[in-house]
Amino acid sequence: MDKIKKNIINLGIQRGKLKSLFPSSTVTISKNVLTWKHNLQPSPLSEKYKIKLIYRLGKSPNVYVLSPVLRKRKKEDDFNHLYSEDKQWLCLYYKRAREWDTSMLLADILVPWISEWLLHYEIWSVTGKWNGGGIQHDMDIN
Repeated sequence: MDKIKKNIINLGIQRGKLKSLFPSSTVTISKNVLTWKHNLQPSPLSEKYKIKLIYRLGKSPNVYVLSPVLRKRKKEDDFNHLYSEDKQWLCLYYKRAREWDTSMLLADILVPWISEWLLHYEIWSVTGKWNGGGIQHDMDIN
């Protein structure tokens, strides 16, 4: 079966869309890597989260919460939806399922996923139940 080749949206277009929707954000491009920093507030009652998105052209983007620190409710709780608790690296989607691809705009697809993830985190931190879906997976994130 032949694979359908998807277009890769260039970093200039990605940067432009991020800046147009989030004018107070910081976007830099260096050596085919886009870095976006912004404060997101998933709901009017939510905290503001400082987010860092790193996207190497043609690869899966990585998203980190810079502040505040995401915490477990209890020490024994599991952070199933983080790739790394130390790095505060969010698991937004299952990379092997290719739910995100290089033909998608970060601002239109990934940023809403980040906000949704943060909202589910806030609900989980109160109730102990993760309502954001997802599947159990290993830490092989390539």
